[in-house]
Amino acid sequence: MIAELIQVIERLNLSHQQSFAGSHFSEIIALMSIVFGGSFLLFGWKHHEYYLGITGFLVGGWAGLLLKTQASSAGTVAPFLYVGVCAVGGAFVAVQFRQLIGMLLGGFTAAVFGLVLAPSIFRPGEHGLVAVSAAFLMGGGLGAMFPKFFFVFNSALIGSVFITYGVSIAVLTSFTGGAGPNVKAIVHLLVFLPVLLFGILYQMITSQREEILPVPAAPHPPAQS
Repeated sequence: MIAELIQVIERLNLSHQQSFAGSHFSEIIALMSIVFGGSFLLFGWKHHEYYLGITGFLVGGWAGLLLKTQASSAGTVAPFLYVGVCAVGGAFVAVQFRQLIGMLLGGFTAAVFGLVLAPSIFRPGEHGLVAVSAAFLMGGGLGAMFPKFFFVFNSALIGSVFITYGVSIAVLTSFTGGAGPNVKAIVHLLVFLPVLLFGILYQMITSQREEILPVPAAPHPPAQS
């Protein structure tokens, strides 16, 4: 009985990828990326409360880890406490203050587009910091006016990145193995852009007349006479 139990435990060993998935580990990662990216791409707005909470949880945990590293790298408090508290706080802020999240998404989108499209203006240095700050403020203003669009755009962007990564592992690698870097970049772009545009159009069309609204307050019990 004990020997059979030990064999079962050994078969369930997940400490190494080969014991779990054998030679198909990359295909499983590709499938998970496509499924996760597809959920963001198609249902990012329909279930935006859930995705806002998850995103806020992840960003808050990352911010807590940075806070521990920068402010108290030699402290006695465990990093898990920083990560846990900031992750829960990030999820709460993301769910309760949706207009603020729209502003942050707008600022982030504008800053990233500026860094990608005009790297000479946003180069590292004092002037680059001013340019990034100005782009973030401008995008934040647009995000305050159009929070739904920026949430749809960023959720479609995240989904497109994951789908392109999964398709690259599962399909494109076998076709572009001997191709040059320029050909590979163009092939990936031909996958990424249509998926991104489809995600934006799909979410905008299926969510007409819906806007980000504040979380409704709990109804007060009727006053007893």
